[in-house]
Amino acid sequence: MNNRKHKLPTTIVGICLIGLIGFKDTGIFVREYLGTKEDGTKVVFSKEENVNIIRENDRVYIIEKENMNYEVPKDNIMKMTQNYIVVKDTNILDKPDGNSIGLLTTNQVVQAIKYEEDYGLFSTEKGIRGYIKLSDVETVDEENISYGISKVDKVLKNDKSFYTLIKGEMVAVKDFKSDIYTIIDEEGNEFKIGGRYIELRNTKEKVTRGNVSKRSAAVTKLIKTAHGELGKPYVAADTGKRGYDCSGFTYSMYLNVLGIKLNRSSSEQVKNGIEVKRDELIPGDLVFFRTTGKGIGHVGLYIGDNNMIHASSGRKQVTISSLDEAYYKARYVTGRRILNN
Repeated sequence: MNNRKHKLPTTIVGICLIGLIGFKDTGIFVREYLGTKEDGTKVVFSKEENVNIIRENDRVYIIEKENMNYEVPKDNIMKMTQNYIVVKDTNILDKPDGNSIGLLTTNQVVQAIKYEEDYGLFSTEKGIRGYIKLSDVETVDEENISYGISKVDKVLKNDKSFYTLIKGEMVAVKDFKSDIYTIIDEEGNEFKIGGRYIELRNTKEKVTRGNVSKRSAAVTKLIKTAHGELGKPYVAADTGKRGYDCSGFTYSMYLNVLGIKLNRSSSEQVKNGIEVKRDELIPGDLVFFRTTGKGIGHVGLYIGDNNMIHASSGRKQVTISSLDEAYYKARYVTGRRILNN
């Protein structure tokens, strides 16, 4: 979907604000929830069920279903409201590419409920719901971003970029569909991840792309650059002119990407940062190995999912290896965290 944003003339903004008065916020359940009616009867809200949000406080959303109101903890619902302006006269349809159920005029404001490829399900200020071609509408205000907490350490990829999830840190969540969250980075790039990896949380803080985890953004830049060096040759004592040795690779990544100067050799880099246990590693940490003798002889950059990027003398290039490969598993010594927050 192409969510285009344009600055609107003041007169149109005025029209939009008037049009929004009749709207209700919408939300989508991210998990099944059992609600209770006033008479004690139980009612089931299904995962991905769309509901109207009447009001909210710090803890709960008050939602409406079949003329009944229910209090639902905020971590069960993702707020989905997004307002659009109609840019040309168009029909509102009963289904994508279906039959017309009404005519919408230019500058009319509608509210998005969900998206299906080239169409969106929208609600008008009069409460009419139907499908509109996304090419016939444009966004009025900022995207509604929800607050989420990552439950895993994981590096995500799309066609253009990378995104680093760090367990326990905040992410900006844009959508939830087919048990998949769409999360966005500071530049608006979208990444998909399964629903079990993100937990919605209550917060008083307004979430924007600019206040998601700063450490995650830094690690993302680090890992994106490291991926770009895959295949570069292993060259002893080099920091990137012709290739890299193991510590030359980690030294250059931190210095060139984040401006952090590490010690040069692997035996000295193990003195940088703070020690972390193997089961507490997060992307961006350094991992160290005893390859010859008793001292540290190798270092790599941990990238999540039990993998590291490193300059391998055995493979003669910068490559990705698993920490569970027999060679590295037997020789693993410790991890060090350079980015603490």
